[in-house]
Amino acid sequence: MGYAGEDGVERTEVDLSPLVLATRLAPHWEARGPFGAGRETLEGVLDDGTGTDAERAAAHGAVAHLAMAQGDLRAAREANEMAIALYEADGDIRAAAGRRHALAMVLLAAGDPIAAEAHCDAALAVMVAVGDARGEAFARSSRGLVLAARGRPGAGSDELLESLRAFRAIGAIGEAASVLANLGNLSWDMGDVARAARFHDGALQLFERLGDRRGAALCLNNLAVLAQMRGDADRAIELAQAALDAFRAAGDRHGEAAMHCNLGAMWEDGGATAEATASYQQAAARFDELGDPGRAAHARQQIAALRPPASELSPREQEVASLVAFGLGNREIAERLFISQRTVESHLSHIFTKLGLRSRTQLARWWSDQRAGDVVRA
Repeated sequence: MGYAGEDGVERTEVDLSPLVLATRLAPHWEARGPFGAGRETLEGVLDDGTGTDAERAAAHGAVAHLAMAQGDLRAAREANEMAIALYEADGDIRAAAGRRHALAMVLLAAGDPIAAEAHCDAALAVMVAVGDARGEAFARSSRGLVLAARGRPGAGSDELLESLRAFRAIGAIGEAASVLANLGNLSWDMGDVARAARFHDGALQLFERLGDRRGAALCLNNLAVLAQMRGDADRAIELAQAALDAFRAAGDRHGEAAMHCNLGAMWEDGGATAEATASYQQAAARFDELGDPGRAAHARQQIAALRPPASELSPREQEVASLVAFGLGNREIAERLFISQRTVESHLSHIFTKLGLRSRTQLARWWSDQRAGDVVRA
């Protein structure tokens, strides 16, 4: 594939320097991992000292993204600061401002919202001055998150909504979806779970419209956790499984591994120890493959902390068992409980395992003998 150089001459990828090639690969590493290998490659070519100030600045920005994904906030901060200095030395104040609001997010994660706000304000002032509508919207989005973290959620929400309007005005649907997700997270932090779910659902629709599987997966995960908070364990697991499928389809191995861990916690919360164990084991194996021993160890710790299998049925399993005893089929049970037939089948599998039964007839007999006075009536 060709590209136009700064001098207007058409070139091919073969003509690109190792520094530029490594920088262009950064989004692939960030989305699919492993983060460490990508970061080592970029840092290695940066050590060679080659490249223009602009090329080196872009490479440091890529390092910052990968370090942030690893949770290495100190390295992310240093790489962003280096990128800003190089862009400013090159006279590109717009690119420097873009890195400032990226640095603000690192500082916010590091617990320094005051410094983060200063960088957001600086970035916003530059973007307004140069008339960069997209850059201004990004800066307002970051500033909204910082204001919320500083105890001003109302002001933060206003900035995010202004950012959302700006992105919509210029047709930046992907960015608008990300802001909707941030609004969902802010509503979540403020304790408004229903509003948070509406924002995340809106973001999900936009990501699906764009075919952005990774963005959709992140929204599905958030919706799953919100469903779990509302006490709807069945819906939470369905959404979590959909998120897992979306991460897998997007090729996001880190997201897939983390989702196995989240799904394990949801199975555990519902008393499904075997399923929880399997999910945690898959999470640990994938983190091992990605060279992330810390998260792999955490997944194994979750397995060690699991409660022993419950000998009695969970409340939802009791509902399903009672409806089987009344003679309802899986479709009818799904309609009665507002869950999918797949979830009904999953519950029945757990029930049969716990009770040592093999058929619906045996389950109906068991229910009649043991729980005759405790059926769930229509």
